[in-house]
Amino acid sequence: MKKFALFIASLCLAILTFAGLTAQASSHPGTPTVFVHGLQGTHGSTDTMIRDLSRRYPGTKKVMTINITTGGHVVVHGHMKNVAHPLVQVNFLNNSATTTKNAHWLIKALAYLKNKSDVKNVNIVAHSAGNVAAYQAMAYQSTRIPTVKKFVILAGPFDGVLSLNDEPNKNKVSAKNHYNPSIKYPANEYYPSYERLMQLSSTFPRSVKVLNIYGNIGDGTNSDTLVTNASSLSVNYLLRHQKTPVKNKCWKSSKATHTGLHKSKLVDNWIADFLW
Repeated sequence: MKKFALFIASLCLAILTFAGLTAQASSHPGTPTVFVHGLQGTHGSTDTMIRDLSRRYPGTKKVMTINITTGGHVVVHGHMKNVAHPLVQVNFLNNSATTTKNAHWLIKALAYLKNKSDVKNVNIVAHSAGNVAAYQAMAYQSTRIPTVKKFVILAGPFDGVLSLNDEPNKNKVSAKNHYNPSIKYPANEYYPSYERLMQLSSTFPRSVKVLNIYGNIGDGTNSDTLVTNASSLSVNYLLRHQKTPVKNKCWKSSKATHTGLHKSKLVDNWIADFLW
């Protein structure tokens, strides 16, 4: 009887210890992942990813929406919560602004997380022009914003956009030279020049781990219908000095369109595997 009582006491102690450790481990939220849309995008550009990741990955939940008004004011809905994978959606209500303007607005959103929500580290998932804005934001103000641990690029137009200044198979890149593009497009009404992005690479934080996802619809254009693979891969040359080399993943499918990339469960799996 004494042995049984001792066993019960030991079991209870073990359970209480485990519960205490679990509570201690979950006393702070996990690293938030911030979602950023691109040019002429809206919350719909990241809604599908957020919903799918929240449904299929335990502990993943959208906790906050940060809207940036046309005047550059930060409007926040929700608050940081103690979940394993908190998700934060950033929306630019003026969705036709330059990537440089979006970069400064994104800095405001990230600074809010750092100063008002005590967020020290974040991950960023961006689509299309949102990637260029995120790249610029990290290069401009790496000390004003939380430390960016991981950066997921979806369809990044770092050196040209079809119908704007690029043509299918016009630009060439080579893996032997970090995908250095043969053409470095000048600035236009929305994007800075590739040369300017090269200048910013010197202040881009080198500890950020990067996953670069791009689409190829298989019609011979080597593009996702809007951004060529060469343009997406050219980010490797910008980030060739990172401590961890950029991971490139190509989704080749008729569904791998510019918008299809943010509606794919396969792509969501790649994102989750990389982040968590």
